[in-house]
Amino acid sequence: MIEGKHYRSVEARRRSLGDAVDRYIREEVPKKRSDGAMHTRTLTWWKSRIGHLKLADMTPALIVEQRGKLAAGTYTRGKPGRRSKYKAGEKPRQIQRKPGTVNRYLRCLSHLFTVCRKEWHWMSHSPMDGVSMLPEGEGIIRCLSDDERQALLAETAKDATLHLFVMIALSTACRAGELKKLTWANVDLKAGRVVFQATTTKNAQGRTAWLHGEALRLLKEHAKVRQLKGGPVFPLSRKDKPYAYGKPFNAAVGAAGIESFRFHDLRHSAATYLAQAGATEQQLRAIGGWKSGIVSKYVHLAAADSKEALALLAKKIDNT
Repeated sequence: MIEGKHYRSVEARRRSLGDAVDRYIREEVPKKRSDGAMHTRTLTWWKSRIGHLKLADMTPALIVEQRGKLAAGTYTRGKPGRRSKYKAGEKPRQIQRKPGTVNRYLRCLSHLFTVCRKEWHWMSHSPMDGVSMLPEGEGIIRCLSDDERQALLAETAKDATLHLFVMIALSTACRAGELKKLTWANVDLKAGRVVFQATTTKNAQGRTAWLHGEALRLLKEHAKVRQLKGGPVFPLSRKDKPYAYGKPFNAAVGAAGIESFRFHDLRHSAATYLAQAGATEQQLRAIGGWKSGIVSKYVHLAAADSKEALALLAKKIDNT
């Protein structure tokens, strides 16, 4: 009782996992920059399976049992409807979750328990301490070949806004979410510089990217028709939501005859091109905002050198 463990034990016996999930979605999810929807989806799954149980009943054995059911079970991606890819009468495919997906479910649950323990004082320990993650493969990094890049850019060039969106992504290795939040206030056309603020990046670290060649020319042309001096670089879609690049980009990928390629793979492609152009690991982390261990300490030192590396990348893309 002096150490406070008795109080937490009482709370764990009084609160259910469903109570914790509801509070987490209400209080913690809005704080997340890019993966709030994923946390809501995964934690809702846990609530539907064991949400009726008390936090005191959460044991490693119980979670491991649910982990097995999660890995063995299937789910449907999408459903027939007006905007569905399924044809009339076609049944949605049953998809089995990959180890990486299962691990994301486990990590979300683990963070929920961490908040319960450290912030809300509902638990004295986390049952995840006795649960292992599933082994994952190295994964496949999809990169555009020279022919694929030429074909894709030929298609995106038919839509000026989409073409600029793709060219900047391919020229700077930035994320789609960072581009959608980019404002003219963070663009220096004279210097050819764009600044991604810490509030818009996934790892909450701001960074600078330099534009050259065709990407810079397109941005300058786009600036001539901007609607607001300090507003978003890319126009808002209906209901004032960020620029909706998904549908036109997927259409361009399909028209170019490129298979199994997502917008995020432009980031992988840019990183591959940069490495081929001789960019150092420190330059890559400075340009793309990748963060890992001690390397992050040298990111700010490599930022000045990244301008030359991006110039080489621009030449490669411009010669498409």
